[in-house]
Amino acid sequence: MKELSSKEAMSKLKPELCVFVLSVDKNNRPNGMIAGWFIKCSFNPPLVAVCLKNNKNTQKLIRHSKEFVIAVANKDLEREVRLFGNVSGADVDKFEKSKIETIESKYLKTPLLKQATFNYECKLVKEVEVGDHIMFIGEILIAYCNENKKVLLNMKKFDGIRYFEEF
Repeated sequence: MKELSSKEAMSKLKPELCVFVLSVDKNNRPNGMIAGWFIKCSFNPPLVAVCLKNNKNTQKLIRHSKEFVIAVANKDLEREVRLFGNVSGADVDKFEKSKIETIESKYLKTPLLKQATFNYECKLVKEVEVGDHIMFIGEILIAYCNENKKVLLNMKKFDGIRYFEEF
């Protein structure tokens, strides 16, 4: 059995669910990023968590707004996944550039993604420092599903290109 470095070991934990993490700025303009570290935490109350690398723009937005939307991607959103995963919202209005379709949330200022497989409206409950990431724990206020859409999994990265597959 080959011994792995901690970085190699973490990179082998694939596939990851590919999700948009969305929030709004102080002017209620939406912004977001792509994340693969998304987990269930509790049924009662319904809690989920997403881990985001330290000092990212989306962290600042979640801290300010105290809310976020998790939108689970599918193949129809692969172009948007690549954009949201490769540029900073501090530099580019990703919603304007991508022309991604949104719909109004029921309880939050942060919009939902119309074509996402699932959308979860979350109220920030807690944040926990976990090494070089911050875990944002949110209570699901309401969730939505596009029943005929599969989820997009982040399979691997090869030569700087991410490969995705639906499940």
